[in-house]
Amino acid sequence: MDPRKVSKLRASVKMCKQDPSVLHTEEMGFLKEWVVSVGGKIPPATPKTKLEKNTKEEKTDSKKAEENIKTEEPSSEESDLEIDNEGVIEPDTDAPQEMGDENVEITEEMTDQANDKKVAATDALNDGELQKATDLFTDAIKLNPRLAILYAKRASVFLKLQTPNAAIRDCDRDTEIDPDSAQPYE
Repeated sequence: MDPRKVSKLRASVKMCKQDPSVLHTEEMGFLKEWVVSVGGKIPPATPKTKLEKNTKEEKTDSKKAEENIKTEEPSSEESDLEIDNEGVIEPDTDAPQEMGDENVEITEEMTDQANDKKVAATDALNDGELQKATDLFTDAIKLNPRLAILYAKRASVFLKLQTPNAAIRDCDRDTEIDPDSAQPYE
């Protein structure tokens, strides 16, 4: 995000905090509508005194606000927001997994063997044997590296093993082979 735009936004919010009646101006109507749409409450407009009605003074105020926006530097204060990292998976540092030789000529026998490995990998996955499932999907990929679904299935196992980088590489490979494949996006 552009630091200048953030500074302008901060200055606008600061101005609204100092004088909430600003939200009742035509220029700030969009912000008032948004605050109300998200459940916020806007204090009622206060009647203007004769002094406040003086347009010259209003112009001076708006010039001051513009100057504040231009001169205010981005704040480097730390946020009070605490982020809950529970359940966040750390990136894995393992070497990239085998992807098979995409130039290999695939025979019918290799296709049948790959399908058998896929079935065995699915059974292992259903039995909770994640490493065995990964190995079997890898064997199937070596036999038929152009079958996109194998990469997506292995990626789902990698997610369960909490190795997100490996899962991402497999999903990327799946979509390279079959851009219309939906499973990598699930």
